[in-house]
Amino acid sequence: MSNTKTIAKNSGWSGLDFLVSAVVALFTSIAINRYLGPSKNGYIVYVSYIASLVSSLGGIGIPATTRKYMAEFIGMGDRGTARYIYLRTLLMQTGLATLATGGVLFWVLRDADAEYKLASALLVLSIWPSMVNSVSSMANVATEDLSKNLPASVVSAFTYFIAIAATVTLHWGLVGVGTSLLCMRTIDFLVRFFPTMKRVRTWETTHVHPQGLRKRMINFALQSVASLAVALIVWGRSEIVLLKSLCPDIRQVSFYSVAFTMAEQLLLVATIFGTAASTTIFAQFGRDKSRLPNIAASTLRYIVLMSIPLHFIAAALAVPALLLIYGRQFEGAAMVVALAPLLCMFKAFLSPAQSLLESSEHQNYVIAATVFAGIVDIVVAWYLIPAHGAVGACIGNGAAQALAVCLMWAAAISLYKIKLPWLYIAKIVLISALASLSAHAIAERLSPVWGILWGGGVSLLVLFGLIYLLRVLEVEDRDRLRTLTAMLPKPIAMPLDKLFSMLIRPELASEGSPVN
Repeated sequence: MSNTKTIAKNSGWSGLDFLVSAVVALFTSIAINRYLGPSKNGYIVYVSYIASLVSSLGGIGIPATTRKYMAEFIGMGDRGTARYIYLRTLLMQTGLATLATGGVLFWVLRDADAEYKLASALLVLSIWPSMVNSVSSMANVATEDLSKNLPASVVSAFTYFIAIAATVTLHWGLVGVGTSLLCMRTIDFLVRFFPTMKRVRTWETTHVHPQGLRKRMINFALQSVASLAVALIVWGRSEIVLLKSLCPDIRQVSFYSVAFTMAEQLLLVATIFGTAASTTIFAQFGRDKSRLPNIAASTLRYIVLMSIPLHFIAAALAVPALLLIYGRQFEGAAMVVALAPLLCMFKAFLSPAQSLLESSEHQNYVIAATVFAGIVDIVVAWYLIPAHGAVGACIGNGAAQALAVCLMWAAAISLYKIKLPWLYIAKIVLISALASLSAHAIAERLSPVWGILWGGGVSLLVLFGLIYLLRVLEVEDRDRLRTLTAMLPKPIAMPLDKLFSMLIRPELASEGSPVN
């Protein structure tokens, strides 16, 4: 199967996975915030972030190593060594998860407020299944078959949705929220672990010990953890800690969390496509490194097309969406939700560059970029948060993300001699800005519902009209996009195919193009 078709197939599967998770996360976030309100929810957001921080740190070093080296040996046709890597890393991760969960649980039971102690303990217990589950998840990614991760994600997401609905309906309060998260992560672990273990154990048991493999794996794992430790400052919600410490208004934590949640939904398409492309990049490293620059450039091209217009238009419609979804009690978050889509947009372009650097074991560039960006984040947020609260936190995070992405792409371009379509990117930015201005001009004069409908509709007309007039798409784009839409149901795929064909100027379409 060609790389384009593999990416298309995995985009479809990861798309379903991320879509289900994103929809459930959005609706449960709305329910929890409306139910608890900005003040009470602020503390739960803080404890949840600490638990998520520990889970993420413990869930990247060994699992990332599992993905990297399983994919490399599977790409070389050596499933025996890949099997050995999975079983060893799973054992190590289980021990690490037990230590991490016990340590954080001790801290919570000792220091948490009495009102929040039980709920906080339940949130912390969810660290263990989350950490152990990450090894099986990365093992499935390494096989370039992301469909294997879908059942667990779907079942656990709907479990969480039902549990939160019961919590709100039956007034189970903070304990219900903590129990819901623990149930979701436990079920996700069980549904994913046993099928993955069964598949891997059917692979051949003979394996090799290439010279230096153990040292490479240890170095990679340590570098991955170091990279994530600083990356969580840039890509996570680290500003929540500063907000709680530097801002007396606990509602600012909720405002920042709401803005972050809304903006993250915009990254869904880029995350889907980027994850699928990254999976192929890691496997391609074991097959033929010479094709990696073209894969990375093509991936960036389509992420630009899918992400920049979406984030610009969303920024114009963010405030009406906030009032419609969360209600007037979150009106104080208006400024931060308007800024968040533009400031978090850079994260959409992270995956291809980071995967290129990690596949060739150049994590030092990733670490250096995130360390520098993390320092910028802390300095800017520390300066702005006391006076501007959530807005200051958002600006600090956005500046850091932009800096980190630019530095990583600069390193990848230098190492791999990648040629990026700069004129194409400039056209998309210009078109997106004009579409966003048209949406804002209409939405600010109407009620939230009508502002979103009319502003969004007009902005799409402007967007597609300018894409056509400025000749943004080429024939090869139509062919590749058709490969992607082939993974969708026909009622959705057919209109999209027609739209892509309409956006290509007739004189270009008549020239034809080979299918890559």
